[in-house]
Order: sequence, then C-alpha cells, then structure tokens
Amino acid sequence: MSSVLLAEDEFLIRAVLVDALGELGMTCIEASTGQEALDAIASGTPLGAIIVDIGLPDMSGEKVIAAAVQHRPGTPVIRCSGASGAVPDVGQKIHVFPKPYSATELSKFVASLISQASP
Repeated sequence: MSSVLLAEDEFLIRAVLVDALGELGMTCIEASTGQEALDAIASGTPLGAIIVDIGLPDMSGEKVIAAAVQHRPGTPVIRCSGASGAVPDVGQKIHVFPKPYSATELSKFVASLISQASP
C-alpha cells in the first residue's frame, strides 16, 4: 500500500504500531529520534503519511512536523501527544491523535488518510 514514517522514541509503542500498520498493508520507516525523522523526510523515499510523537529525545516533534510540512506538502501528518494544548499553525492541517491511543484505531485512521490523499 504505502510507506509511513513513524517518529516515536518508545520502542514498545513503535513495535505495536509497526505491527498494526503492517496488518493493514503499510510499511513503516521507523525513527526513534527527531534527527532520524528529519533524515527520512529529507530523503527521496515516498511517504503516504507521517506520524510524529511530540516527546522525542533530541528535539520537539513540532520541529519534525514543521520540516514535514515544508518538505512533504500534502502528505498527511499525525501529531501524537499525551499533553493537551493548541497545535501550532504550520500552514497545513495537522491531524491530532491524543495518547494513550489504540494502535488499531490509529492504523485505521492513517489508512483512511492515505486512501483520501491517493489520486
């Protein structure tokens, strides 16, 4: 189906999401740090969606989201955070999925965003 960038520093959460996304036919590109996510965004690898945890160890996920919007306009971006608050305006709709979440529900949501974005 499509490749999804998953920027999440917690190994167990990442592993569960990789499995759930895989069950729906999506391939995951895993990033455990913000820098790994930025490298994936800057690469030429096609991405159907980008999932970003805000609490990354080396930088805020907001920086990753800003880079995603700049380098991958039109690619659905899903912001995951346990904290409430306003989502910064980055010039593109950012989908918010609050933690804790169901990996199955998030995976289905991502699949629906990818199918809506596909021509």
